[in-house]
Amino acid sequence: MKRLISLVLVTLMAFALVAGAQAESKGTIAVVCYANSGPYFACGEETAIETGKRLGYDVIWTGTPDPDGPGFINIITNLVEQGVDAMCIASGDTESVVPILQEAMAKGIKVITLDLDINPAGRNFYAGLMELDTELGIPQVESVVASMGDTGEYAIITGVLTNEFLANRIEFCINYAKENYPNLECVAVESMEEDPEKCYSVAQNILTVYPNVKAIMSNVSSGVGPISRAIEDAGKIGEVFACGQSMPSLAKPGMKSGACINAYLWDPAKWQEWAVTLAAYAVEGKLDDMPIGKVEIEGFPLAERYSDDTFYYHESFVFTPENIDNFDF
Repeated sequence: MKRLISLVLVTLMAFALVAGAQAESKGTIAVVCYANSGPYFACGEETAIETGKRLGYDVIWTGTPDPDGPGFINIITNLVEQGVDAMCIASGDTESVVPILQEAMAKGIKVITLDLDINPAGRNFYAGLMELDTELGIPQVESVVASMGDTGEYAIITGVLTNEFLANRIEFCINYAKENYPNLECVAVESMEEDPEKCYSVAQNILTVYPNVKAIMSNVSSGVGPISRAIEDAGKIGEVFACGQSMPSLAKPGMKSGACINAYLWDPAKWQEWAVTLAAYAVEGKLDDMPIGKVEIEGFPLAERYSDDTFYYHESFVFTPENIDNFDF
């Protein structure tokens, strides 16, 4: 009898432990990124998952290896059918995902966008870094000036030319440069199509076709590294500079060689942390009554509710040869 009682108690304890483990999860948040094989998004996978754990949620981290509209939508469709509680979406365009995300919201799934925002009809909230044209475009131009001065020719290499987010920022950068540095001239805007090796080839071509160019600005975080290599291989260190956006890990070699002396970025992994955090808050209804202006969100001291459906966390870094080793992402 004692043995039977012991077995019953052990069984009940096991059920209790399983129930307790299940109770620990408040739900599931999916993070879906286009071009998720590139370092810009891939560096945030672990952070997104750990953020979910800290907040009590399971996180599914997924996406497409290339900017693939149909494949991206298929992934979202499957997640809607699974019945996740929230989705954090980094889309390559503003419109194609809207219909399926409207279906998701109709089923009660909270939709948060990050990186490129989409048509607001397709999401509940935008988890932004800051105002994307001015606050992000200005330091790109200033990176050019800090590298080559305020006179001469520069070129821009971007990701995918059809990406509206990137295209809008290029337009802003060119106009900002014309207004503030009239002796700067943008001679080319080229696409690397999210491929570092193509970026290297494009940079080589720019150096050949525009022999007077003094700086090549990257409009995406993966460009400064291959641009620096092209400058090094052309023997133009000190004559031409790679600048603009870069993950510090990709800028370090160029900063060691002198091909790059100024670049900037935010922490892309932290941007995913921000999106997952807002998704958890949205599921729990914590965003509904937050006021416009500075808000209290754990881990983000500069957090701001910019408008009813937009939140910013305001953080970026300028990298130089003197501080580049202080960053490890």
